[in-house]
Amino acid sequence: MIREPCIPGNFQIRYEVRPRIGLGFFVCKLSDFESLSMGPLHRSYVETELKMWHEAYLPVGKTVLDVGAGCGETAFFYLNHGADHVICVESDPEAVAHLKKNFGGDSRVTILSFQVNSIKIDVEGSEDGMVFETHFPVKFKSVRRLGPDVKLWRVEKKWFSLHNLRIEAAHKIRITLLDKLGL
Repeated sequence: MIREPCIPGNFQIRYEVRPRIGLGFFVCKLSDFESLSMGPLHRSYVETELKMWHEAYLPVGKTVLDVGAGCGETAFFYLNHGADHVICVESDPEAVAHLKKNFGGDSRVTILSFQVNSIKIDVEGSEDGMVFETHFPVKFKSVRRLGPDVKLWRVEKKWFSLHNLRIEAAHKIRITLLDKLGL
C-alpha cells in the first residue's frame, strides 16, 4: 500500500508501507532515505545502523515516542514501517532544523525541541517492545516494588565512559556557542 507523499519543506518525502512477507518485515534501503534533509553525522547513522534498526526497532506500534530523534531519520523509518504518529524529541538545534524541514508540515509527526534531563515512563501496556539505546555502560537498579507485577527501575551509568564525557562536552560547547551567537 503506497501512502500519499508528505511534502515537508521544499521537497517530497515519499514512503511506502509494504506488506509483511511471512513472519518477517520488509527491509528498507539506504536509497529510501536520500530525500531526507540531514547532516553528515546523522546520514552516517543511517548508513551504519539501518540493519540494526530492522532487528531492534520492529515491530513498531501505532504511536512512537522517539527521544533523541536526530533529523527525523528514525521517524521516517517508523512511518515507513506502519506507525501512524511519531512524537520526536530532540535538543540539538541543527537536528531540529532538519526535523522541521523534513516533517514540519506533516500532521503525523510532532516535533518537541527540548533537552530531556530526566525520564519517567509509566504507560500501562506500552512497556512491551520498549527499546533503550544508551551511549555508556548501564545497569538497571531496582528501586521499589509497587505491586506483584509492578517494579520501579533506575538506569545508572555502570562506570566512567570517555565516549559519554565527549558527548556531554560537545553538547555544552555547542549550547555555549549558540548562546553567544544569540541563536
